[in-house]
Amino acid sequence: MESLNNKSRSYEFRIVTFMFLAWGFVFLDRTALSYIMPVLVDSLDLTNGQVGQINMWQTIGYAIAGPLVGMYSDRTGKRKPLLIAAILSTAIFSAISALATSYPLLLAVRFLVGASEGPILPLAVSMVASASLAGRFGRNVGIVNAGVAVISGTLGPTLVTQLVSFTNWHMAFVIVSIPSIILAILIWRFTEEVPSAPVVEQQSQPEKKNGIFEALKYRNIVMCILINISMMTGFWILAAFAPLYLTSVGNYSIEKMGLIMSLMGIVTIITSILVPLFSDYFGRKSALMIFALLAGLAPLGLYLFPTSIGGSASLILCGGLFGAIAPIYMSIIPEETMPVHLRATSSALIIGIGEIMGSFILGGSGTLADSYGLPFVMIVAAISGLVITLLSIGLIETNPRKKQKGSSVELDQNEIVS
Repeated sequence: MESLNNKSRSYEFRIVTFMFLAWGFVFLDRTALSYIMPVLVDSLDLTNGQVGQINMWQTIGYAIAGPLVGMYSDRTGKRKPLLIAAILSTAIFSAISALATSYPLLLAVRFLVGASEGPILPLAVSMVASASLAGRFGRNVGIVNAGVAVISGTLGPTLVTQLVSFTNWHMAFVIVSIPSIILAILIWRFTEEVPSAPVVEQQSQPEKKNGIFEALKYRNIVMCILINISMMTGFWILAAFAPLYLTSVGNYSIEKMGLIMSLMGIVTIITSILVPLFSDYFGRKSALMIFALLAGLAPLGLYLFPTSIGGSASLILCGGLFGAIAPIYMSIIPEETMPVHLRATSSALIIGIGEIMGSFILGGSGTLADSYGLPFVMIVAAISGLVITLLSIGLIETNPRKKQKGSSVELDQNEIVS
């Protein structure tokens, strides 16, 4: 039976606040690696190829574990205990990174960090959906997603780099993991389990068997998968290599690098809201084409002007656009394209395939950087923005306004939002 707490405004606020903080801090557990990487390269004598491989396997762990735990959660109806376990394990493995004394150990631990974090967002969104009052689910998920931009993207770079400066990289990993542990305890103590829906589960089982093949029959889904592969390439190259690029090629201090990344995070908070809003008025295709092209200016600016204000300004203004366009093709286009029983499957396909393929491209870019220099990966990231723009031409526009539909589009509160 559904708890009375789940129907209250105060409980809704509590859940959204916890998930905003939890998603922001566990994402910081994952991305702290990039901000600490300039020090790790010297301490562990890492090559650019090894930097790429570490980030690649962290992302592969994320992509593999998310769908597997999600399917188990759907089958058993468990949300809260799995979420708590995932948050705790992410924090613990992130802290254990402090003990890594070699490349193989660091790679193994970061794979476990990614695998632990993979299920968190779908489980968190499920709990938010259960607590959301009518008509507020989309807004609440938007707030949860903003946790990444605020905590990991804006506060994170300065926090982590200052910790490294005042302590060392070992302690930085440990201290950054503490908030996630605290939030896991708070979620355990002050939240309710999501009510199960066994009837819906039984009805949806036949659809899940052939959902993947059905989804791939839609042109928009195939195009969105290809777009996500390209986006993950640009996004993770900037996340993994921009801090290292600023310090090694741009000759910035680690403190100034952290400030630049934090300023980029502030701009990302704004663009994360404005880009989807732009797509509401001017179309999904137009938004993807324009802002993907602008996203490519961030790595291009770093390549052309690594030591001047032009390079850092392009990163600050445009570096967050790869992430800002993601909700359009991960959630909005599948929701407006697909029948209800294929929306979740379509989103999972787009996210999973994109994460895995993008991670391999990221790993390969690091290896090639050893031969051709670190600026090479910035060219790869810039090209990925252009590729997204070209692929977006092949999309079928789904915006109801652009299609001049008179009827409003009903939001499905069971869709996956990421």
